[in-house]
Amino acid sequence: MKKESSKRFLALMLAIMLLISLTFVSCKKEEEPEQEKPTVVETTKPADETPVPENNSALEEVKGVTIPAFELFINGVSVTQDTMAAYPVYSVAATSVNSTGTESTSIYIGFSFLDLLDAAGLKEQYVWLQVVADDGYAVTLTGAEVMEETNMIAMTKDGSPYAVAPWFAPCSNPVTGNYLKNAVSILLNTVESAPDMSHTMSSNDAQDAEGLPEIQYRTDKVEFAPYCFKINGQDVTNETLEGLRIYKIAPIVTNNKGETEERNYTGYNLMDVLNAVGVGDATNVKAVANDGFESVLTEEMINSEYTLIAIEFEKEVGEDGTVWIAPCAQTTAGSYVKLVVNIIVE
Repeated sequence: MKKESSKRFLALMLAIMLLISLTFVSCKKEEEPEQEKPTVVETTKPADETPVPENNSALEEVKGVTIPAFELFINGVSVTQDTMAAYPVYSVAATSVNSTGTESTSIYIGFSFLDLLDAAGLKEQYVWLQVVADDGYAVTLTGAEVMEETNMIAMTKDGSPYAVAPWFAPCSNPVTGNYLKNAVSILLNTVESAPDMSHTMSSNDAQDAEGLPEIQYRTDKVEFAPYCFKINGQDVTNETLEGLRIYKIAPIVTNNKGETEERNYTGYNLMDVLNAVGVGDATNVKAVANDGFESVLTEEMINSEYTLIAIEFEKEVGEDGTVWIAPCAQTTAGSYVKLVVNIIVE
């Protein structure tokens, strides 16, 4: 009897202990906090673009500004301070951003680029523009921005005058790299490509350009003694060129000793002669002298009305009927060729 009671008591105690153990585990699980899920934060990568400033540039006319001496060539036409004397001077505040994203505003004072085109007699609607600095660096603009009214040729920037040549300042353009200092040459075209400069200067443009000699008409006043030279092996004589206009030009030329002298050449325009013998579409011309010396003419020389095939030099006919190639727009003696017996055209 006692043994049965002891067994019952022991079983009861085991059951109680088991119940307490299960209750403890259950409570422990309830007390453990639930693990928080990580928070995902969405981020947007900033655009890799330089901010474009708002540019409300406008021309404001200014008075009493002294314009220094300058010279720009626009499609080969010389524009100087004298050319621009009758045009107004403007001030423009231009804001732009450089390659590092730094924004700056500068004040440019000078001439409207459109006024320079007018002074140069360039009246077309241009869509391609290249401005070249004295060191050869160039910027190019295309489309409507070429004829933007706030484009400037500036004499001063933030009150400081230019050191070598004017600034080109496209004052509505937001890119600092399109602003060019020391601008010396400008090319324009009505299509988006470089112009053919061999045909951009008219005869009036050339005669009006500073420093060029006068072209005198001598057709009815000169009768040449016999001469003979060749073009691509074909004989050219007095009879060949009969009826062509005769010109006289007196350039000032510097020789290899640094001495200057006036020379008088009389003869025919080179292009007139080439057209007369059927090779007027020449792109390459080489003059060959009777001693074998050769000289290649540039495209500018070929197409210039200042380049003569001179039959006379200082009123004397060439030795053995030879002629001179006289590019009279050139001031260095090395550009002139004497004793020419053959002209090779391609």
